[in-house]
Amino acid sequence: MKIVQVLTRGDVLGGAQSHVHDLCVALKRAGHDVTVITGRPGIFNERLAGYGISQLSIDDLVRPVRPWRDVRALVALVKAFRQLKPDLVCAHTAKAGWLARTAAKLLGIPSTFTPHGWSMIDRGSLKPRAIFLWAERLAGYMGTRTINVCEYERQLATSFRVAAPQSLDVVHNGIADMPFARTRPVTLQPPTLVMVARYEPQKDHEMLLQALADLTHLDWQLALVGEGEREAAIRDQITMLKLGDRVRLLPGNTDVAELLFASQIFVLATKFEAFPISILEAMRAGLPVVATDVGGIAEAVGHQETGLLVPAGDRGALRDALGRLIAEPALRSKLGDAGRARYLAHFTSELMVEDTLRVYDRARSAPSTQVPVVEAA
Repeated sequence: MKIVQVLTRGDVLGGAQSHVHDLCVALKRAGHDVTVITGRPGIFNERLAGYGISQLSIDDLVRPVRPWRDVRALVALVKAFRQLKPDLVCAHTAKAGWLARTAAKLLGIPSTFTPHGWSMIDRGSLKPRAIFLWAERLAGYMGTRTINVCEYERQLATSFRVAAPQSLDVVHNGIADMPFARTRPVTLQPPTLVMVARYEPQKDHEMLLQALADLTHLDWQLALVGEGEREAAIRDQITMLKLGDRVRLLPGNTDVAELLFASQIFVLATKFEAFPISILEAMRAGLPVVATDVGGIAEAVGHQETGLLVPAGDRGALRDALGRLIAEPALRSKLGDAGRARYLAHFTSELMVEDTLRVYDRARSAPSTQVPVVEAA
């Protein structure tokens, strides 16, 4: 099958980029012809190049709404699709999803869309955004099928009526396995805690630091991996809470897999999520997970089975969960082993690709959707 994957940013390594990277590598190994189109190229494109995956970049494909640039990006996508003649167009995230589905519709090419977190919900305030809601509804008409990365996302799409219910699929994220080689045991004392997340309003680094400030009577270290607009504010908070000797800030290009194999607890304090890949990476490494119970996180983490879930914004609950795992090495080992087994049973890249290809086949079997304005485009 000839497949084109489209997403806006190639200059970061977020959840969408990690998902598309692993999906493309697996599809190529399975014999499919894969091309990736991004906006500004960067570290994501460099990693794809290492696997010999074909790529194109469109300068006008940017994340913010920029009407004239968006029109130019749409024209460029139509030209690219005409040249590549794909069997299927697969779009990821809101802006690329809107433009790529429209371009595919103009040319009568079936398409899929994976939102990686629906844009009609503001990730900071968690309130609906009317203009994005109507944009998603219109784009839903343009696409063939929608791949939600968790059941929670499918329910959101249904409740907001952004696509026909029969066109909505669920394919949980999956990641490739690697040799299980822990460099330090999960039971090691004092433990190192890790959170991998961009410094953005959606993430709740502040609550995590406040919770840990209440646990200075215990011995622990914290590693924060990421980049973003709020990094300076997080550094200031670390100083204010006098946690400078316990907290390390590591760059976004840190080898996360290596770090997780040397750590003892994974934590994700966040206000809104779809189905975060960082949690799957922690489970793959055999780490217990402490996370806020939002989005599809509970579809990955079994409370008191593979980790501990706490209500969003509940500093006391997060403090108690972290304190429990910091003080109980045996519990860390039990939860971590169960998390590793759950990952192998449900969230490998092989399982994700199998389920994704089934959706691709359903999309390709749909009737042609070319619209009359194709020549004008």
